[in-house]
Amino acid sequence: MLAAVLSAFVPTTASAAGRPGSVTSVVASPGAQAGEIKVSWHASGSRTDKFRVETALTPFGSSDEGRGAQTFTVSGSRRSVTLSAEAVRKAGAAPATGNHLYIRVVGVDVRRHGVRKGKASDLVATTARAVPPPATGSPLRIASYNIRSAKYDGEDRRNWSVRAAGVASDILKVDPGIVAIQEASPARFGGQRQTESVQSALIKADPTMARYTLTRSTIYNPPGTPHGSQAARILYDSSRYQLLTPCTDTTVVNGATLDFSTSCSFDLPILPGDAPTWKRSAAYGEFLDLATGKPFLVVSAHLDYRHSDKASEEAKFNELRRVQAATIWANMNLIRKPNEPVVVAGDFNSSQTDKAGNAPHDYLVSQGFYDAAGAEKQVNLEYPSLNHFDTTLKADPQGYARRVDQILVYGTIGSKTFSQVVEQRNPARNSDHNMVYADVVLPTF
Repeated sequence: MLAAVLSAFVPTTASAAGRPGSVTSVVASPGAQAGEIKVSWHASGSRTDKFRVETALTPFGSSDEGRGAQTFTVSGSRRSVTLSAEAVRKAGAAPATGNHLYIRVVGVDVRRHGVRKGKASDLVATTARAVPPPATGSPLRIASYNIRSAKYDGEDRRNWSVRAAGVASDILKVDPGIVAIQEASPARFGGQRQTESVQSALIKADPTMARYTLTRSTIYNPPGTPHGSQAARILYDSSRYQLLTPCTDTTVVNGATLDFSTSCSFDLPILPGDAPTWKRSAAYGEFLDLATGKPFLVVSAHLDYRHSDKASEEAKFNELRRVQAATIWANMNLIRKPNEPVVVAGDFNSSQTDKAGNAPHDYLVSQGFYDAAGAEKQVNLEYPSLNHFDTTLKADPQGYARRVDQILVYGTIGSKTFSQVVEQRNPARNSDHNMVYADVVLPTF
């Protein structure tokens, strides 16, 4: 209940026993200090000894509680409260998590044994006050973009041949230093692989610079090997960053040069009993910032997409994604230099609002990663990052829609901006996901 956090608030005595008055017009917003949240409300206060400020990590109705529910009790004379950074942390929404809290307020008559009798307020949501990023260091704009595999052409009206130029335009408009790409298939569709056509489209759109380069374009495994997705890729601006990892596209076997290489990739775990075709590869690369001479690592990942309406099955898939995230971190710890920053970005197929939890994200945060969504400036988070090519996207009423596309950074804190590149109405979307990007500051010491 975190009573100790708000021990300074002493309840007053209600004027009469009975049903407490309703609570209206609740507003929740970042507090004055990093990690804080301020909640204000209007209420008559009739027959109210206390107010209960109820929070959760998922939406909840008038009678049920959300995941990670917490209750903060304050005096019936109060009409606002600032939840401390420690209280917000225990509720699951410290700035490093990038999480938001769903909040409602209800009046309570203590002499009715704390049974909620008043009408609860409408649900609102907010993130905590962000942690400021370092004042000095190396700025990095990192993006993540699931571009939709060309092999799914035909399921919608926009094929890759039409979308490729739009994907390139999206990237050039944002001007990121690094882009974690998902669903860039290394299979051939016509004259080119989809990986190659991404780079071709970027060169065509920006012929004078031709800055953007993929670390890898061919398959990660020997031809004929049973395997699932190999479409996690990394794109980088070669005018600002140098690829340090030896990422080769070919392998010499018995004197023959074959178009595959396991370089700059590793497999993610699958469930016991899964066929090899469920395997997924993550892509990684070490880059040198040409402006500072400092290296950092980037991982692009597309975690298992399975979900189930059955709670036990959903928990199993959630745990699998956690193990996949743990495998990413274990691999980076094998190769990273002391104090070297690491960025993990991609389609996690998991979000805060999933009832079973957001296990891969939560694991990385527990290891010291900072979710770049916990930014000083947040843009377009009211729209879902998985748009399904819908012409019109529905804005979330509390301002935070389901976001499966995530960016987490190890070795720094804070984020200046986290943004989704999205229009609410667009009949010609370039992918079934929105690109997301973040502005972070990497250390230079």
